[in-house]
Amino acid sequence: MTYKFTLGDKIGAAIEGLRMRFSPRRILVAGPYVGEFGHELMEWQAWVRAQVHRYREVHVITFPGRAALYPGCQVHAHDFPLEKAGYRHGRFTPSELKSMARAKAEELGLKNYDILTAQHLCTRYHQRFIVAAKFDLLRKDPLGGRYRDVAFHFRWVKKEGPDQTRNYPLELCDRVAALCQERGYSVCCIGHPRYSYCPAGVEDLRSEDLEASITAICSARLLAGELSGPMHLAQLCGVPILIWADGQWRLDTCEHWNVFHVPTFIVANDTHRPETGRVVEMVDRAVRDLRQRTDNFTKSCYTLTQ
Repeated sequence: MTYKFTLGDKIGAAIEGLRMRFSPRRILVAGPYVGEFGHELMEWQAWVRAQVHRYREVHVITFPGRAALYPGCQVHAHDFPLEKAGYRHGRFTPSELKSMARAKAEELGLKNYDILTAQHLCTRYHQRFIVAAKFDLLRKDPLGGRYRDVAFHFRWVKKEGPDQTRNYPLELCDRVAALCQERGYSVCCIGHPRYSYCPAGVEDLRSEDLEASITAICSARLLAGELSGPMHLAQLCGVPILIWADGQWRLDTCEHWNVFHVPTFIVANDTHRPETGRVVEMVDRAVRDLRQRTDNFTKSCYTLTQ
């Protein structure tokens, strides 16, 4: 379920956004953000980051463990479970979001503040002409000083609504990880332990804390899995991705969001459940390609030009 913004919402957001752009108050309360992780990464957090220098204080309300996305901000966790949050920017109306933001501001004793919600980003015109965005490369040194060949994100979340097919079957997760290990690849798994799967015998780098997940992603030469939020996070980390999805439009959106031009390898555009042999064959191709284009992994494979 996703809230559909009305014409009145869009006009109101434009007027309010212009006032905030040219006459900001002292404090910004951003959120609560209650939508999909991918949209938080590639839309919401970038617009929040761009506001930090314009306010004395920025308070962000989002899911637990995501403070790493908001440097210079005070981050507060809400208690909405991910599987009930809805799709895109979530299911709540603008008035509901503002009511929750005001309640948090009152709890914190804040005065003279602006409220930024998903309503202010409700169309591409709002995003382009009213509220600026700022993307930063999220790079960390590899965990333990060494790189793994392949990291997997095996999505395993059952959200409310129609989207119940995107989880890769557990038996296929086990098989594809085992096949990669048989080929001599060092393999690990990343993601939130509640919403992702790690096969037995695979290094488990899953974490509830996003900063730890960023470190885990930066510890791999390649991140592979169903197209989901952590794949967009890898793009922001400058780490190549190997993905599959049921629909070319999903892949097109992924490339549109690829602000640092990180290499992307496609397993399939017509299924959420590609055969394991198909996945491992593409892993082989991707590793060979990356080895060549980075001079045996001595050069970066991203660009800081947005």
